[in-house]
Amino acid sequence: MTGSTIDQSRSLNMQVVAIATPLVLQNIAQTLLGVIDTWFISSLGTEAIGAVGLAGVIFFTFFVFYRNSLNALVAFIGRAYGAGDFKKIGDIVWRGIAVAGLLSISVLILPWLFTIIMGWATPADSGRVGEFGSLYMRIRALEIPIAMLSAVGWAFLVGRGDSRTPMFMMWGMVAVNIFLDWVMVPGNLGFPAMGIAGAAWATVLANLFNLGVTALILWSPKNRAEFDTGRPRLAPWADIRTVIGVGLPAGLGDFIEIGSFSVFFAFIGRLGTQTLAANQIAVQYMSISFTFGLAIAMAASSLVSQFVGAGDTSTAEKAAYRALIIGMIGTGLIGFSYIIAPEFLMSIFTEDPSVIAAGVSILTIIAIYQMFDGAGIVLSGALMGGGDTTFTMLTRLILAWGFFLPMAWLAIFRLDMGVTGAWIAALIYLVTLAVVYFQRFRGGRWKEFELA
Repeated sequence: MTGSTIDQSRSLNMQVVAIATPLVLQNIAQTLLGVIDTWFISSLGTEAIGAVGLAGVIFFTFFVFYRNSLNALVAFIGRAYGAGDFKKIGDIVWRGIAVAGLLSISVLILPWLFTIIMGWATPADSGRVGEFGSLYMRIRALEIPIAMLSAVGWAFLVGRGDSRTPMFMMWGMVAVNIFLDWVMVPGNLGFPAMGIAGAAWATVLANLFNLGVTALILWSPKNRAEFDTGRPRLAPWADIRTVIGVGLPAGLGDFIEIGSFSVFFAFIGRLGTQTLAANQIAVQYMSISFTFGLAIAMAASSLVSQFVGAGDTSTAEKAAYRALIIGMIGTGLIGFSYIIAPEFLMSIFTEDPSVIAAGVSILTIIAIYQMFDGAGIVLSGALMGGGDTTFTMLTRLILAWGFFLPMAWLAIFRLDMGVTGAWIAALIYLVTLAVVYFQRFRGGRWKEFELA
């Protein structure tokens, strides 16, 4: 089947919203996985909250590299779908499965690496924070190959503009995770109380449930017939290399940026366990805005790739700018909500006055930069839709590690500005990143990339 498959009956705004709205709900559900773990282990004390918070950030740094390297298949599937080349989509799916298999080999070293990193990042007065955090990450390392294979199915759906199915799948995963946390963390239905280990295993098993649903969708009779997903084949190395050439920089870019924030949070952790706990709680709220921006970014990526595949780069550009406006307004409104009642937001998770006071300072600064953070996230997604992932990776590398982290270190350890100074450094970094991405997208280089 050939010819454009893009829906021209709706405005670009409506197309962005139609794809992004289910992704917002999906990303809220994704965020809830961390919130749920934090809530279930909160009864174990401040050390447990700090351990899972710090460990969760470190784990997510690696997790996002692996998962997003496969999420970049959206650019390939979107182009094939926009061009009406449906049978090629099956080839792309199997290329993604091959890449997931190759990357899974490197997962074997992660438990060892997590233990080393957690030992370095643990505050001096942490008690059992290092022990708890290492245990949590070693178990969750088993989740990464599962999540990569699920990401292939996610890209298969979202690249064609179907964001509702992933939304339902994620909420089903959350329901499974809640149930398993309830069973395994405190010990219910005859299970022993497993504490932090139970929270980690609950998330791994919930991801396995999601993979099962993904397999049923990819190899359903309809998709086997329409997109040729059911015929196993070994992808030629040239095709795998093309996917890696786009996907690996996308994953590395997210790894680099989130890795910089992991180091940043480790800096904050050196200020004490109370400050670390406050930062963890505030980050949970910040993730709400982040996930909204990410949903708009994925909508932009899907639409840009589809319009480029259809040979309509002008409309692809317009779609990206519409997504940018929607993303900035949405993240800005979410950020404003953080400064209405920050004490109340913090008190939901803790009654410790010092934790609440530190959290209020963090939420206030976070609220200020949300629009700029949203702009950077959306523009990154639009550039990925065009295949321009190496630029975003290099930009994050230079700005995050050459500018942001040195500035944060100076603010905390030399200027004695505490957690407030640290988050001011983050504000400056995210504003700068958004400006650079905007200039790159406006330059139009992304229109020239060929994806075989």
